[in-house]
Amino acid sequence: MEISISILGSGNVATHLCNYFHEKGIKIDVIYNHELGSAKLLANKIKCVYTSLAQEIPKSSTIYLIALPNQHIIETIEKLKLDNPFLVHTSGSFNSKLLNKYTNNWGCLYPMQTFIKNQPSDLKNSPIFLEANKNKSKEILKQLCIKTGLNFHILNSKQRQQLHIGAIATNNFSYHLFSCIQEYCNNHNLPYNTLQPLLAETMSKIALEEPFKHQTGPAIRNEENTIKNHLDLLAKDKYLSEIYYLFSNQIKNKHEL
Repeated sequence: MEISISILGSGNVATHLCNYFHEKGIKIDVIYNHELGSAKLLANKIKCVYTSLAQEIPKSSTIYLIALPNQHIIETIEKLKLDNPFLVHTSGSFNSKLLNKYTNNWGCLYPMQTFIKNQPSDLKNSPIFLEANKNKSKEILKQLCIKTGLNFHILNSKQRQQLHIGAIATNNFSYHLFSCIQEYCNNHNLPYNTLQPLLAETMSKIALEEPFKHQTGPAIRNEENTIKNHLDLLAKDKYLSEIYYLFSNQIKNKHEL
């Protein structure tokens, strides 16, 4: 099956998927974005057509891949001049059934990974979650993944939204936590980089088996004096103080201490 893709969007997700599919030999028909500059930059890398005009999107693409923030998906679809296209979004939290209003042929290709435009990302070893409203459409997405070596799984919208919560907590919450830790270290002239071996060991244990089994620290030992002393030391570090207090209480409650 010959598959071609029109990509709607030129942000982080669009950039990584576009480059990956192009490298794997998938034909990219056009890069569409309301802001022409970013579409041009992406299109020039892979030598394909770009546009900011919906009427210039070709009508013959196999897939119209919508790699946009949730709040822009519907407004972009409403600009399209296409007859019953195969619309495929890439969002972890968007309800695919909202596409019923615009086509009877829709799907989702959600890469559960974090993307920044100019930083490499391992798409090949990242899970891809597929959904489609028709078996034929699902087969197209499966064939796209097979042809390009992507590791795919089938989930419905509710399951994907639930998993997306786990992805947010794993990725986005971790960034926030460690930004607070780094700020704390900087404020107190402490060597933040010395925490890296501990972080590496922690991550290896998380991947090994249940994180619950590896819990250590003053909370699980119910060392109230140590916790109070730490909170006193954190008095001027608002965010980390709140996190420390919340996590310590939850650890004690979860382990029924």
